[in-house]
Amino acid sequence: MTHEIKLHISGMVYNQSLGGTYSLVLAEDTGQKRRFSVLIGEAEAQSIALKLNNAKSPRPLSHDLMNSIINMLEAKLTKVVIYDMVNDIFYSEIYLLHDNKTVVVDARTSDAVALAVRTDAHIYINSDILDIVGTAIDTEQDAELETEISESISLDRLTNEILVKLTDEKLKFFLEKALAEERYEIAAMIRDEIEFRKKH
Repeated sequence: MTHEIKLHISGMVYNQSLGGTYSLVLAEDTGQKRRFSVLIGEAEAQSIALKLNNAKSPRPLSHDLMNSIINMLEAKLTKVVIYDMVNDIFYSEIYLLHDNKTVVVDARTSDAVALAVRTDAHIYINSDILDIVGTAIDTEQDAELETEISESISLDRLTNEILVKLTDEKLKFFLEKALAEERYEIAAMIRDEIEFRKKH
C-alpha cells in the first residue's frame, strides 16, 4: 500500500556531464535511509543553496516572491509531495492551507523544494516511487570511505558526492595535489565544487 515517506536534503552535486545542472540529493529520514537524486537547474540550485546557507540575495528571487505571495494571501505551505515519476522526471505537488481548506498545486520538484526550505515545510515522496529510485545508504561504508580519503589522500576515490562533503581546506589540498600529478580531469571536478561554493 502506498504511503508518504518523509525526506530531507542530503546534498547538492554539480553535474559535469550536463553543464548548468545539479543533482539534488534527497534521503529518507528513517527506515532504510534510502536516497536518490533529482536533476535541477542552476537557478533553482542557487535558490535552494542560498536558503540552506542562510544567505540573502540582494533582490528577492522567484521563490522568495512566491513565498511572499503565499504569506500575503494568509495561506501556509504545509507539505511537498513527490507523487509520480515519468521518463525519469519527478512530478510534485505543494499543499497549501487557506481558510482551513487544503489547496493542491502542481509544481516542478525543484520549485517545490525551494519553497519548502523557505517555509520549513516537510518534503515527502510516495513509497512506490522511492521503492523504484531509492538506493540504500551504507553509513558505515560512507564513514570508512571518508576516513580513507582523509588519511590516504587517494585522488582515484574522489567523486562529486564525496567532494560536496569535504571542507574548503581539503578541497584546496586535493586541487593542488591533482594539478601536481597532472590529473586535470579530477582538478576540473574539484574546481567546479570550489566555484559553486564561492557563488553560494
